[in-house]
Amino acid sequence: MKKVLSYVKNNRGFTLIELLAVIVILAILMLVASTNIFNILDNARRGSFRTEFLTLLQSAETTASMELMDGTLSQTNRQVCYVIDQGKLAENFSNNGNYSGSVLVTLNADGSLTTQGWMRSNYYTVTGATSSIENTKDAIPATSGAESSAITTCGDQGGSGTGKIPIR
Repeated sequence: MKKVLSYVKNNRGFTLIELLAVIVILAILMLVASTNIFNILDNARRGSFRTEFLTLLQSAETTASMELMDGTLSQTNRQVCYVIDQGKLAENFSNNGNYSGSVLVTLNADGSLTTQGWMRSNYYTVTGATSSIENTKDAIPATSGAESSAITTCGDQGGSGTGKIPIR
C-alpha cells in the first residue's frame, strides 16, 4: 500500500509528450468529424432546395389547372411559362427563399400537364428539371452565373416548332 501511495505522490502531472499526443489525436478526430458535418449540412441544404423546387412545380401545375378550367390554357394554347414572383404563380408559391426561376407547363394531348422548371438560390441551381429530380450533386449543382437568363425565361421557350410561349 505504501508503494502505491508513494507512486501517486511522485507523479504530479502529464509530460509534454503525453499532452501533445492527446492534442494530435483530438485534432485528427475533429478533422474527420468536421468533413462529415459539412457533408451533412450540404445534403440538408440541397434537400431543402429540392423540396422548394418540387413545391414550385406543384404550384405551377395548380396554377395551370386553374387556367385550364377558365379556358386560358387550351389545346391551341398548349404551353405557358410561369416566372417566380410574377403573375398568377405568385398567388400559389410563397417565395420565402428569395429564389429566381420559372416553370414551363405543357398541356399534353391526353389532357395531362407536364412541368419543367428552372430555379436558383444562393447555393444551388436547377435547370430544366422535372418532378423526378434527385438530391444529388449532378442533379442539383452549386450555383454558377452561366445559366442566369434561362432561369427566368423557361429555358429555350419550348424548343423547336413551338413558337413563343406566353409568360404569365
